[in-house]
Amino acid sequence: MMSQDKIYTAEDLKKWSQKRNYKIFLIQFKLDGISIELQYEDGIFQCAVTRGTGKRGDDISANVIKMKGFVPKLRIPFTGSVRGEIVLFHNVFEKKYSDKKNCRNATSGITRRKNGEGCGDLNIIYFDVISTSDLVTFTNEIHKIKWLKEQGFDTVKTKTVHSPQEVIEARENVVNNIISTLEYDIDGLIIKGNEIDLEDMKRVKPLKQIAFKFEIEGIEATLIDVEWSINGHNYTPVGKIDRIHFLGTTVENPNLSNLDKIKKLGIKIPCEVIVSKGGLIIPDILQVIGVFPNSVDVEPPTICEVCNTHLTITGSLVYCPNKKCPKRHYHRLKKWLKELGIKYFGEESILKKLFDIGRVNKIVDFYSLQTSDLTPLDGVGDKSAKRALDNLFAIREVSLSEFIAGFDLENFGEGLAQLVVNAGFDTLKKIKNASISQLARIKGIGQINSRHLIDGINEVYSDMVDVLNTNKIKIKEGKIMGGKLEGLTFCFTGKLNTMKRAEAEQMVRDHGGEPKSGVVKDLSYLVTNSTEPTAKYTKAQGQGTLVITEDKFLSMIND
Repeated sequence: MMSQDKIYTAEDLKKWSQKRNYKIFLIQFKLDGISIELQYEDGIFQCAVTRGTGKRGDDISANVIKMKGFVPKLRIPFTGSVRGEIVLFHNVFEKKYSDKKNCRNATSGITRRKNGEGCGDLNIIYFDVISTSDLVTFTNEIHKIKWLKEQGFDTVKTKTVHSPQEVIEARENVVNNIISTLEYDIDGLIIKGNEIDLEDMKRVKPLKQIAFKFEIEGIEATLIDVEWSINGHNYTPVGKIDRIHFLGTTVENPNLSNLDKIKKLGIKIPCEVIVSKGGLIIPDILQVIGVFPNSVDVEPPTICEVCNTHLTITGSLVYCPNKKCPKRHYHRLKKWLKELGIKYFGEESILKKLFDIGRVNKIVDFYSLQTSDLTPLDGVGDKSAKRALDNLFAIREVSLSEFIAGFDLENFGEGLAQLVVNAGFDTLKKIKNASISQLARIKGIGQINSRHLIDGINEVYSDMVDVLNTNKIKIKEGKIMGGKLEGLTFCFTGKLNTMKRAEAEQMVRDHGGEPKSGVVKDLSYLVTNSTEPTAKYTKAQGQGTLVITEDKFLSMIND
């Protein structure tokens, strides 16, 4: 059960529909809840699973039977699956769960409660069905909806129209007249044709239906300046606006991305802008709505503030071309610590102090550190020094993709590195000896990324070898196949009871999974022993990531 591609504008809808030539367009509410599949055999309910990672969901059968809209037995001996969305109605939310961020957030938490408490407050609304036997067949998508109603399922609101323009008009009507009257949340419309295409539904992103999302709400603000953030050798523009409160948070530094965006939007200093929150998380400038008589163009910096080298502007990028720029080296050191999950060097600014005195300039320098190197630093005692070094040396083995990502290669992170490893280039030597054309044939890599990887490896290869020659850390080369955690990603937060975080992350790798340092999109599990509403916990709840305890994590491996 994978997510769908999304569009936001009428123009996007017209472009998408031009490739379809549908005579009938089906329009359905895009329900903003938790996706679920109910499985039946000979008309009897068997189990219910959430979407989870898309490939592996959570069995919530015991909780589903308590929800409104659950159908335990069908009127005919149907074998197959029914798809739906679990939602919480507004009146119940306001009465019982107003302490939660929103209805979806509350639904996510209630759905996964072990004791099923509160599941009776939830409703299931259905929108699709697939038969796996010849006893029941469906002629088209409309037939599916009618059949679901006949079997007693509460179905999603569905409308048929005959042109893209009618779809656009229907969306406007929903936004202007209908959405405010609904008992539950929707965040867009699902648009699809009437013909059934089972092969298309097997795709990661089905091509023949689309989520036509509602435009993200925006708010007016005054852009008063543009500052340039240094990330390694890249200079990135960051907007400065008069502080505003928007969708529950304070916004004062909206995203500007790069020079191209500044030019495309016509941004000047100062100017009046519309700020939105892309994905309701990252503040972004959508458009300029007014400039002032004294407004001036945004001028990018010309000199590196660290090494005084003239900056290079290539396309939309502004960067320092000096490969020996101290800022570049310091960023690489920080990236190594972050990528491997090595902690405590940021406390008391241990890394910055070691870098400033010249004790740590390259990654390999970490692995010759001793307590006596740290304790002379201002504010660093024996306990802090020992804790940092213990955490550093606890990580003895890393995956090849993590190792490569840790060296901070130009535009080449762990995700791309893992694609290369999965394609059979599963040792550092194989990647070093590969040609750009060989790597470019890997799906998701391409010519530009291949060049970034080859150039980056050649630039730091001797440094990589130096790190490996310390015998303090080694690469676990090759891909673990068939492990219990294969295809799953984990993020650990808070104190663990039986192991250090580095050990837990290594355990994930040893069983074919992938550890993450943060709550990223499509994260499978957040592992924590605390229910305190930390930033990671709240983000995981908000995006529907399953939150589990350390004991549950261990049982996934040991059971």
